[in-house]
Amino acid sequence: MTATTTSSPVAVSDLVPGQSRATSPASGDQSPSGGVLSFTELADRLVPEDPRLSPDGLHVVFAVAPPGKKKEHKEQALWISRDAMPAQPFTSGRWHDANPRWSPDGRQVVFCSDREERGEFKLYLIDLAGGEARPLSDLSGEQTMPAWSPDGATIAVLRKEPVTAEAKKRKEERDDAIVVDQDLKPARLWVVDAASGDARCLTFADRHIWSYAWVPAGDQLVILTTKTADLNTLFEAGDAWLVPLSGGVARPIITFRVLPHSPVVVDGPDGPLLAVITSNHRDDPSESVWTVPLQGGPMRNILANHPGVVVTLEPWPVSPSRLGARIVEGTHARLYILNALTGELTPQAPAPVNERGGILGGPSYSGDGRRVAFIWSDGVTPEEVYAGDVDAQVAPVTVFGESFAARLCPVEKVRWLSSDGLEIEGLLTYPAGYEAGVRYPLVVEVHGGPSFQWEDRVMLDWHDWAQMLASRGYAVLLPNPRGSTGYGSSFQKLLQDDVGGGEAQDLISGAHAMVERGIADPDRLGIGGWSWGGYLTAWTITQTTMFKAAVMGAGLSNMISDHGTDDIPAMNLWLYPGQPYDHLDSYWLSSPIRHVNAVKTPTLILHGDADARVHPTQGMEFHRALKTLGVPVEFVRYPREGHSLTERLHQIDLMGRVVSWYDRWLRGEPTPPL
Repeated sequence: MTATTTSSPVAVSDLVPGQSRATSPASGDQSPSGGVLSFTELADRLVPEDPRLSPDGLHVVFAVAPPGKKKEHKEQALWISRDAMPAQPFTSGRWHDANPRWSPDGRQVVFCSDREERGEFKLYLIDLAGGEARPLSDLSGEQTMPAWSPDGATIAVLRKEPVTAEAKKRKEERDDAIVVDQDLKPARLWVVDAASGDARCLTFADRHIWSYAWVPAGDQLVILTTKTADLNTLFEAGDAWLVPLSGGVARPIITFRVLPHSPVVVDGPDGPLLAVITSNHRDDPSESVWTVPLQGGPMRNILANHPGVVVTLEPWPVSPSRLGARIVEGTHARLYILNALTGELTPQAPAPVNERGGILGGPSYSGDGRRVAFIWSDGVTPEEVYAGDVDAQVAPVTVFGESFAARLCPVEKVRWLSSDGLEIEGLLTYPAGYEAGVRYPLVVEVHGGPSFQWEDRVMLDWHDWAQMLASRGYAVLLPNPRGSTGYGSSFQKLLQDDVGGGEAQDLISGAHAMVERGIADPDRLGIGGWSWGGYLTAWTITQTTMFKAAVMGAGLSNMISDHGTDDIPAMNLWLYPGQPYDHLDSYWLSSPIRHVNAVKTPTLILHGDADARVHPTQGMEFHRALKTLGVPVEFVRYPREGHSLTERLHQIDLMGRVVSWYDRWLRGEPTPPL
């Protein structure tokens, strides 16, 4: 697909993204044109990610792919907007191209691609003018996260050792026993000469490197590591080290209580400071920005009292002590310039896009800091890449959401009081053809996490059902119950040692609030969600029979067995007082399976067959129990899929089943053949 319409820059006062796509709920008739949203168009729509602005601020490169892959391997292209003109494909899209990064002189882009061997990424270069991408070096093994040195002479990259010929041979001969927790290949830091392609390794220990950053002088890099490549270590302690570019022994800087991410090195009053995003485990669970001197010393939370959750950090080219920060506050993701010395925040984007909807990707700045690129969306506007002046005007350079114009249903921020008086916030998507005074079937869709939140962005895929259901006449409530991020640590901590309890009351009270407003029909209430949303769905239907249909997607049913089978059990230590082996009752009492004999709600259970995050046995346990108890239940497993569904036909099948299940139990419609 090529963008064919031009979007001219407009003044900030005139820019109201998505304005023409829906009307206010108070205006009466809300019927979007174009009918229901088909499952195929949701699986096939193009979605941009990872926008990068050239140093001169004239060009934006980014990755584009549909949500679902049609073949065994994902196909993702790089696109480019030159001179603020409509974006066009930069690479063919026959392979998986990702992580584009401009050279400091803006003449070429380095990126990762699996075009040589599908599923294994290597480094490639492509010129600004286009043409054929060329491999940067003959370095083998999986390579990710490329980053140019400040002088443009060197490219750093994380690399995993390739599978040996002996290991390949054993696999072919079926002599491939797996020894759990062994043979995990760590990522090591390599540097590649940008001119010659010569590569050398800078780290040799078995510690796994998760992320890194160049020191502005260009003679050192900071790496963030854990003891192994086990995903579970993401929720445990992590170390920062200083690595000399010339080679030699890495020097430890500090050990963080929780592994940080998004490292950036800035100037401090007494030398360079490392700035990272991290939290302080149960004591202060909201992710914030922490700084520590590279020469060692105490770390400091510079946004300790800010209620939002920090998502990304980017270097701010104008001032060596400032950072670009994307922060989610409630249901909005905004851009700020952050002073790393004082913690002062300055809004950094034209007000119309910073005060409504959300910044979903970026920011990326020009070398002079005067221009910015990012991805923006709101409830009725699909994701587009924007670029322009940070303080004056921005304009979309893509039109990927063009086919959805005037077809999406209005979204309103809503608040209500939970059973204990706590105020809860969420988003309500109105049904197509909404008329005041008419009651509609309502689905409460619960987000995953639990450390996550619903934001004011478009909900338009297999995982986020709001617009799909609204186009078919459903009202959809997206609540941010206690424990959600974006509301500060105290709000997150309300979940600790009360797993499921207050959360379920927040969901139940939200549904009641929509009934009291005259929007929802009390006899046609549904609930559903994925991952932790699947857990809360299963838990909530053990606490009330008000919901007449439920969809449990990749949900947990037994918190004890889940701890022993998932790939990040350390996350449970953020929620419970300790290990289940010492606190068996806490885990058991918050398990839906413990209270399953109270369930009367017809339940659809969906699960990836290769899910390591929430093992399929969690769905199996709940299915067996409901079936035994005579509760209407259906269990669908998707071969090859992990915790997220990646295959196009599986996504289409899932959306069809979700709609059919709610139609059957909330509207009394017969289930059509899939």
